[in-house]
Amino acid sequence: MKRIEIGVGGLRQVASAFTRTWERTRSGQRLPETAPRVDFESLPALLAALTPRRLELLDVLGSNPGVSIRALAGRLGRDYKNVHGDVVVLVALGLIERDAAGRLSAPYDELVIRAPLRIAA
Repeated sequence: MKRIEIGVGGLRQVASAFTRTWERTRSGQRLPETAPRVDFESLPALLAALTPRRLELLDVLGSNPGVSIRALAGRLGRDYKNVHGDVVVLVALGLIERDAAGRLSAPYDELVIRAPLRIAA
């Protein structure tokens, strides 16, 4: 099962994780296999990006890979323009892939979302 981790962390946490990974790589250490990750600066930012409609879109796309935006909008019973906007956001986050013909797929079977209520300073 392919999964992606989605988390909330302040800029310091993200920068610290990047620095640790950079140092390990630079020193020649082999990095463990980990799931791809998308981080948001805050819980409100995560909730703004992953709205209920976008999560529904991912669910429908997971069951119907290789569809166009128009077909996806039809399956969702939503306006093409709004689905297009959601697809643009989800592609930018790496949660949807678009092939050369414009067909869409969700490359992950599972979203693992971790959102602490308090971010350490």
